[in-house]
Amino acid sequence: MRRPLPLAALAALALLAAGCGTPAAGPSPATPASGSSSAAASSGAASSAAPSSSTHADPAALDVVVNKTRPVAPPDWAPSDLVAVPGSELPLRAEAATAAGDLLGAAAAAGHDLTTLSAYRSYDYQVRTYGRWVDELGRAEADRVSARPGYSEHQTGLAWDVGDAATPACDLEACFGDTAAGRWVAAHAAEYGFVIRYPAGAEDVTGFDHEPWHLRYVGSTEAARVEAAGGVLETAWGLPPAPDYAD
Repeated sequence: MRRPLPLAALAALALLAAGCGTPAAGPSPATPASGSSSAAASSGAASSAAPSSSTHADPAALDVVVNKTRPVAPPDWAPSDLVAVPGSELPLRAEAATAAGDLLGAAAAAGHDLTTLSAYRSYDYQVRTYGRWVDELGRAEADRVSARPGYSEHQTGLAWDVGDAATPACDLEACFGDTAAGRWVAAHAAEYGFVIRYPAGAEDVTGFDHEPWHLRYVGSTEAARVEAAGGVLETAWGLPPAPDYAD
């Protein structure tokens, strides 16, 4: 999973950032991590073209695959084209943000009030997020619900977590998939270039529990291809399963 911090944890981080006797927190998730100028310089705008290579390792490409065996490289890489998702202050890469706006509009026309729960997260933000889950659950369980720093798909600016304003109790929970909004997302996300990154039954391939709220932008052409191949990026693009970290 790629869950952000709970609200209580976010409040605690806000106090840290205010300087309550402890070091200040790092940059916000909407801000590229500091010290990543060389990485940012190598990043580029996303393209709707087919996968750019057979390696799926370039964090600037739409076909990048980040999982428990494929970290973001370099670790502090940050997108250079972040744009806020319509109706939210949380950013995605420009093309993904535009597609997200289109999806939100179509969902609204169908009677669903989708919300943006999480989008781009910097490396430093993920350090804090993962650390909080380790403190709360222990490392083994934290690895099932949150990516380790440098292994978060959210760092690419192509991952987007959505919720249903009508059923906030299902935010970042499997029951989102059972809501009318969640069913609409599952049926229509690919039309806007998104796939459900962690589908049910693919845990041994993706390494994460089913997340019906976690969408990954790949472009409409590739989204259709991925869905036709079973809905799992690793399988569709001929990459090995990534059930766990090397250590």
